[in-house]
Amino acid sequence: MTDAQILTLADRLERCLLANEEFHHRDHLTIAVVYLYAADFDSALDRMRASLKRFAGHHGVTGLYHETLTRFWLCQVEQRLNRGLCLSESVSQIQAQISDKNLAFEFYSRELLSSPEAKARWMEPDLKRG
Repeated sequence: MTDAQILTLADRLERCLLANEEFHHRDHLTIAVVYLYAADFDSALDRMRASLKRFAGHHGVTGLYHETLTRFWLCQVEQRLNRGLCLSESVSQIQAQISDKNLAFEFYSRELLSSPEAKARWMEPDLKRG
């Protein structure tokens, strides 16, 4: 993806112009890079939270937003992010490094992640720190 395509994806997410089935794991990672390039971690998390909740609400999908997973993935991106690269290179690098959607299960049990508490608020990993 080019920088322009990446920024267009972010714009389309924020304006709810994507179909629910058009937004995948790699797109979440792309948006995380965009938001972390633009701001500090807490501000990026606030923006990601707002965008995902608005997107889910727009598509009428209740219970879709998951606070623990959102923060987990943003942390994973932040730990690997090389801001010395251009946006498109950074996105490609992040997508290559953490493309496995099951990575969260190395840190969290399925029971914890499926709990209402983990969906509503940040929960520390119960299997492994990282």
